[in-house]
Amino acid sequence: MEGSVMKRTTCYILMMLVSVAASAIETEDSVCLDTLPWTKRVLNTVFKGADAVTNFFMGCDTNYVTPQKYEFTAQAELSYWHDFYRMSSSESGTNKSMSLQSGNPLVLGGYVYWSIFGYGHSINLGDIGKPKGETNGTGHRNAFVLNTARIIAEIYTFKSGKTAKFTSISDIDLEGMDRTFKGLSSKCFGIDAQYIFNHRRYSWPAAFGENAVQRKSQGSWKLGFSYNHVTVNFYKHELPTYIAQNIDTTLLFNKVSYKDYAISIGYGYNWAFRRNCIFAVSVLPSIGYRQSDITEHNFDKAILRNISTDVFFRTSLFWNNTKYFTGFVVDLHSYAYRRKKFSLTNSYGTVKYIVGFDFLKKKQYKQK
Repeated sequence: MEGSVMKRTTCYILMMLVSVAASAIETEDSVCLDTLPWTKRVLNTVFKGADAVTNFFMGCDTNYVTPQKYEFTAQAELSYWHDFYRMSSSESGTNKSMSLQSGNPLVLGGYVYWSIFGYGHSINLGDIGKPKGETNGTGHRNAFVLNTARIIAEIYTFKSGKTAKFTSISDIDLEGMDRTFKGLSSKCFGIDAQYIFNHRRYSWPAAFGENAVQRKSQGSWKLGFSYNHVTVNFYKHELPTYIAQNIDTTLLFNKVSYKDYAISIGYGYNWAFRRNCIFAVSVLPSIGYRQSDITEHNFDKAILRNISTDVFFRTSLFWNNTKYFTGFVVDLHSYAYRRKKFSLTNSYGTVKYIVGFDFLKKKQYKQK
């Protein structure tokens, strides 16, 4: 009897010792966890969340696309800008037209990217050193961009104009005459966003964002939305005397301002014609709603609402080895104002030479 009691007592003691030891271990572990700096835990959570979001938006088929391997990208751009304006009127009973084009300013700019986010700025080199009020104004552009495999977006502003040349005016011979005009200026605020359907095999960033590499040729349909607010000012007192005295006044206006809300459906294709090299083309026609305000030669203001149609064409030729890249990009865009007897078309084109590099390799691509 006493022996069995002793055995049971010994068992109880051993069980209690085991329980206390286990509790001590658990307590020690919890203390270790609790003593970790809370900032480190928060940062780890943030970084993991950021990686998950990046992987969702940048996920791709690596047989077709090599994703961005670095955290940061820096690039410089040297570009020529070209603006074209055409006014036409039939208010006088016959069709009259007038065309102007800006000079071809040399513009220097650049972008800095952190992962999928970027900011860019550019200036007209011809404006450097000129007093305020004498600058051309062409080339001042700011842009905030989002470049992912699934979605691309851009918010931008730019100014152009002040120095232009007449290329043609109805009933006026411009041959041998001074055609310089410093009374035209325009500015634009825009938001563009596109969804890439074949985002796992077609890479828009590889063609125009420089933060991926297209390995095999592939194309994709795209669905986009855009908002643009464009303002064009025409200062008639800057007209050369011989033009002011002979021009049909129905071609003149003081200010045109219009807002576009458009949906676009287009197609892009990347031709990977050799290793690290692609030739890309993107065409994005759009249809939308436009509200236009115009103050014409008679100082009357009209507000018009109608359907708008525009087209955005972009092409590029790039070499990119995931570390360094260089290439050319051509952008063409057209805005058009229309009413019954008056129209204004503002088209612009840009030719860019780009060179840049990536740095600070992401952890998952570092060699162990």
